Amino acid sequence: MSETFIGGFMSGLLSRGFLGARVGYGFYFTTARVFGVDPGAHGGSQLTGTMAGYIEGQLMPTLSEDENTKLIAELDRVKDFDLTKDQIKRIELKKPGPLGVGLGRISIVPLTGSPRSIQLRSPVAYDRLVQLTQAFSPELLQK
Repeated sequence: MSETFIGGFMSGLLSRGFLGARVGYGFYFTTARVFGVDPGAHGGSQLTGTMAGYIEGQLMPTLSEDENTKLIAELDRVKDFDLTKDQIKRIELKKPGPLGVGLGRISIVPLTGSPRSIQLRSPVAYDRLVQLTQAFSPELLQK
């Protein structure tokens, strides 16, 4: 089975570091892998323009085989990390508090190694990542 792009989310609504000081991160899902993309490293900022037409408002965009192959190659080029389904123990999502009080979180917990955790600054980020995670692998999702 070939790998197919499901969708992604890159936004300032995702952050890292102490109190979320480093704003901006992205998660992209295929049928086989989840990619983490840091817009400040590995050329990740280039994805916003290149991929905006494919992901904006579409959970599962319709791409030609050639577009799909190019998109996945681009993700491989700029990724901060990628994990296949069989490398992931669980994906934990915690919703941010109401009215922007309290940060949410997505943690991708691998079978081996340290979890990848990113803060969610808005319920919009939480809702989008729940949709993408359910499309990727609903059995890995823990809310």
